[in-house]
Amino acid sequence: MADYGKGQWPVLALECKLEQLIVTEVTERLCLCLQLTPKDMVGKALDELLTPASKLYFLAAIEPNLRRGKDCEQVTLYLKAAGGSCMFIVNAVAGNGNRFSLILVQADRHLTLERQLILERDQTQELNRELERREKELLEQRERKSELLSRMESVSSELLQTEKLAALGQLAAGIAHEINNPIGYIRSNLNTLSQYSQQLLELVNENPVITDEQRASANLSFLQQDLRSLLNETSEGVQRITQITKALTQFTRSSGLQDWCDIHKQIDTTLQVMRGELRSKVDVNRNYLPDLPLVYCDPAKVNQVLMNVLLNAIDAIERFGVIRITTKYNHEQVEVIIEDNGCGMSKETVKKSLEPFYTTKAEGEGTGLGLSISYSIMISLGGNLTISSQLGEGTRIYLTFPVPVNNLENENGI
Repeated sequence: MADYGKGQWPVLALECKLEQLIVTEVTERLCLCLQLTPKDMVGKALDELLTPASKLYFLAAIEPNLRRGKDCEQVTLYLKAAGGSCMFIVNAVAGNGNRFSLILVQADRHLTLERQLILERDQTQELNRELERREKELLEQRERKSELLSRMESVSSELLQTEKLAALGQLAAGIAHEINNPIGYIRSNLNTLSQYSQQLLELVNENPVITDEQRASANLSFLQQDLRSLLNETSEGVQRITQITKALTQFTRSSGLQDWCDIHKQIDTTLQVMRGELRSKVDVNRNYLPDLPLVYCDPAKVNQVLMNVLLNAIDAIERFGVIRITTKYNHEQVEVIIEDNGCGMSKETVKKSLEPFYTTKAEGEGTGLGLSISYSIMISLGGNLTISSQLGEGTRIYLTFPVPVNNLENENGI
């Protein structure tokens, strides 16, 4: 038979000359299928092996294509057999040297193969759908794991930050306590010293033994005024130290304690603690709403949020600037707006600013957790933290705190 695809032929096949359509070779299996011998088929014209209808179809539709060197696939032909005729699905393959081959599959076998192919195709499609579904599940699981890992890192960092703040709080509270003891002595002694000084000055002024020349020589009038001034300034300094230690104690008290909270007092306390950071770089303008309702929350966490936001505002100001703090009450929510006139942020930076570990600072200057932790705290308090900023025009941060409907303190005012 011809060399065309011979190694891959099915078991039923025959080869013919294109001229006169003479059969030159036939496979044994085809002879068995037709119940004929090779002698019955080889050397005969193909039209003698085809039924009349198949002969006409072959001559009209298949032979012209073969002469042009074109193959014909999946055509139906009936071949004569010893007991009648057999139906075949035929592929007519144009070969070299004016020859062609017919590769045949019995019709019933073809239908079986076709059904099997359809079944295998459906099974393959089902497997592909299952693979796609599982791949999607794996991707979703990977995303969930990635999100959980990110949350774990964030929570771990927040816990570490909270532990650090708690340790600093305990240290600051201890220092404030140690300062308060000697300050108590100083305040008490200042009061006694003021009384003694007043008695001494009265005694000197009323003593007739001291002449006017002696009074003028000792500059007694200046001494009286300067002594009062020194005592007053020292008393003010002691009062200032007392205020700082009180603010420090309030700021660093243990978190986790829910209480009715005056937001104005929390802002003032935080500003008092941060006075050293603020006075060298910014002016703080406070625009407080009178009779602002109390909120029920954790004052220590509120202080932490306020400090983080104010520190960000300070860092955004390059030389000297202004921070405006405004309080409002809208729709059963207390709103604190902290606005600076610093460098501002791009839209991309605003989107990422609440993500853990995101920072625009140089390496080693920031952890990127300040706003992220503040946002988490505000959400845990039932509130929210949002940012509005434009590059070169400053930043505005909104802190909203829910006000309980049964706020009895709000009914009485503050």
